[in-house]
Amino acid sequence: MKKYKIIDWIPGIISELVAAVFCLIYSLIDGEKNTLFLQVLGAALLPFLFPVFTLISKKRFPVILPILCAIFVFFACDLGTAMNFYDKIHCWDLIMHGVFGFVCSLIVFVFLLRWNGRKLNSAGFMVIIFAFTMGIAALWEVFEYISSCITGEDVQRVLESISMGKSPVADTMEDIMIAMAGSAIFYNTLFVDKLLNYKMYSKLQDQA
Repeated sequence: MKKYKIIDWIPGIISELVAAVFCLIYSLIDGEKNTLFLQVLGAALLPFLFPVFTLISKKRFPVILPILCAIFVFFACDLGTAMNFYDKIHCWDLIMHGVFGFVCSLIVFVFLLRWNGRKLNSAGFMVIIFAFTMGIAALWEVFEYISSCITGEDVQRVLESISMGKSPVADTMEDIMIAMAGSAIFYNTLFVDKLLNYKMYSKLQDQA
């Protein structure tokens, strides 16, 4: 196997190993939520998406993408879920949704380049990135709701919202709007990169 192909798998391997360590720590500290183990270990598989697509399409994705996914999973799931940072740090949830909006928009951007997105006009290109990002953010909220219904656990943190005097619906809407803000930040970086003659994102385009 070529060296670059091995490198592409490393972020996912590290992500899964780190997730397993944090699951072990959680089991020793608390261990009450059985679905947490599935959630944390399952999310750690996300960086593997890119080398798998590379095998299927025979075209390599930039290694920065699985690295970014692994970092996001670490903060959102290993620290946020397993170590309960969402309760310990009040703004942690909003920060993670904002980061998600940025990272997801970047990933969709690269995938669009792979799927001949250069043929689209600039407006259409931006609209598709935004629509995909918001759609995935909404699907995540649906996933949390279904998980709450199946397991009986408060995955959506409804009780927490009520105890704080907030509407659970408002909390969900805030999550989606913060993801929207993260996507907007990505657009701003694209604009800045354009002013710099595409010195940053051109590297992603060359590999896509």
